[in-house]
Amino acid sequence: MKLYEASVKKPITTAIIFVAVVVLGLFSLSKLSIDMLPDIEMNQAIVIVTYPGASAEDVENNVSKTLESALSTVSDLKKIKSTSKENTAVINVEFNWGTDLDAAVNDMRDKIEMVKSYLPDGCSNPIIMKLSTDMMPG
Repeated sequence: MKLYEASVKKPITTAIIFVAVVVLGLFSLSKLSIDMLPDIEMNQAIVIVTYPGASAEDVENNVSKTLESALSTVSDLKKIKSTSKENTAVINVEFNWGTDLDAAVNDMRDKIEMVKSYLPDGCSNPIIMKLSTDMMPG
């Protein structure tokens, strides 16, 4: 006898099996913990500097390039990408996977501190932030 023939000939047995599977599924679902966005430590940090009244070209030449050259000596560096806009420089620093991000950010802070005197007057202090999933909207 084939499965579909047995299902049609014995509807009560089929209904009991169906209900048992649904109940088991609902019970399993209630015990299953779901984490939509787990806490993942990303391997990136960003540096933000404001330079009020400066054009994008001035920001690039006087701020971004200075900070990029200093940050290029940080260990375990994978890639540096900077964006220069009017009044603002944003530098994204990506590290190799497995890098201790706290140590890398401290190294970044030290390198920036060494070149801070070369930044133009009127620049804000560079802000360094580690990227994490906590920063993403839920």
